[in-house]
Amino acid sequence: MRVVVAGGSGMIGRALCFELRRSGHDVVVLSRRPGQLRGDIRAVGWNPPALGAWTAELAGADAVVNLAGQSVGHWRWTARHKRALRASRLTPTRTLVAAMAVLPPDHRPRVLVSASGTDLYEGRDAAPAGEHTPEPTHFLGRLCRDWEREASAAEPLGVRVVLTRISLVVDRGAPSLRLLALPFRAFVGGVIGSGRQWVSWIDIDDVVQLIVLALESDKIQGPLNLAAPDPRPQADFARALGAALHRPSWFRTPAWMVGLALGEESILALGSRRVWPARALAVGYRFAWPNLEGCLDARLSRRTSSRRAHARILPRKPHDPQPHASDPSGHST
Repeated sequence: MRVVVAGGSGMIGRALCFELRRSGHDVVVLSRRPGQLRGDIRAVGWNPPALGAWTAELAGADAVVNLAGQSVGHWRWTARHKRALRASRLTPTRTLVAAMAVLPPDHRPRVLVSASGTDLYEGRDAAPAGEHTPEPTHFLGRLCRDWEREASAAEPLGVRVVLTRISLVVDRGAPSLRLLALPFRAFVGGVIGSGRQWVSWIDIDDVVQLIVLALESDKIQGPLNLAAPDPRPQADFARALGAALHRPSWFRTPAWMVGLALGEESILALGSRRVWPARALAVGYRFAWPNLEGCLDARLSRRTSSRRAHARILPRKPHDPQPHASDPSGHST
């Protein structure tokens, strides 16, 4: 395949490009600063919303992966920063679709895999959330909804669109995980708020392999939850993280203190997202890291951090469970 990746300089983008190249695919990265990208992957400059010479890279490409977007947790959510978060996602996505629209139909990519988040499901965790799309009630949820609408505008152009709703990514260098690990490294990690809010997560290997599956499988269209089949209450996640770091998990941070410090942004720590990868399991995807403790130990242990797992896609028999997964009620099997 010839794959064009927008946002290929981030953590997920780098891992994805490496895997695509390793598998023999031709990869082109669209970047605002192409000269800063390392390695042998070809990078082309682009500057959304302007169309330009980069649009020629889409002509005849088999697939486009859109990972563009600023991190939501680096700065306080002032009105200005929230506008920047929206623009960093919506504008590149809208620009990619506009570039596809000007191409002849037989020159358009066959599939667009576009990033999104699990914040659409925040607080709706009486049962694990499959790929339904509830109406969002807060800033991050509305941002995900609008982001997905921009990507879905490619469907009338004859492009298959997959919306990858990505959970907390577990990798040694993952910014969100490093932030969560900081209090534990200082021996003050533990329960945040009630500890009953759900945390959904996924290993970086599974993120990459599920995106590759979405590129290759015509059976996958629309929302696709990128979450391991093992969501946990935050108190459980904290204990597992502390154990992986060989630190205690005894400190409790009251919800009011988090709210006072972070304001609206406190939903990142106090929000509850209980997500289930229904479609991934339905098509026979086998998670490389289906269990939280094993994943955290592998990624955070100096002894095993360099080990890479390989996810598998196998035919599934009726009632064939995911090994070491949680069932939809959230209990370990």
